[in-house]
Amino acid sequence: MNLIDNQIEIIPVHNSTDQRKALITYHVTGWCLANANLVGHYGASQGCYALPNGDRMGSDSCVIFNARWNALTNVQQGEAFPPVVPNFVIELRSHSDLPQYIHNRMLRWINNGVEESWSIDHFINPPEVRIYTFNANTNQVTWQILVNPTQVTSQVLNGFVMNMQGIF
Repeated sequence: MNLIDNQIEIIPVHNSTDQRKALITYHVTGWCLANANLVGHYGASQGCYALPNGDRMGSDSCVIFNARWNALTNVQQGEAFPPVVPNFVIELRSHSDLPQYIHNRMLRWINNGVEESWSIDHFINPPEVRIYTFNANTNQVTWQILVNPTQVTSQVLNGFVMNMQGIF
């Protein structure tokens, strides 16, 4: 569920998409546990965050580094929608999502301060991963498209490489 532009979105998830989301969460959680000294908080699709533009958004998987998480008070950390922007986000396109919808979500994430976001689309043939970042030189969001990759490497989560087997 999300609150974007004062509208609540409830997005149904197909069973096969749910299994893929669980696998993504498994990979991200493994990296977080192995790098616990860097991670302040990590979450899955049930968590939502209060973003600077007023949106309340959740992703399929996210990581918040210590610097951002520890800047919150204990009360803020315990809120249903902590006022913090994840450093890293992954979203898997659901059957009910249009590609443009996911693209716009990725733009919202980056424009609110996410350092790197991945959108994974397993419904197109061949499947693809889009990696979104903010280019400070051009002051614009940029993205790279990886077509049917066997693995994807993060530029933000040092050493995180996600094997795409089972996700595509």
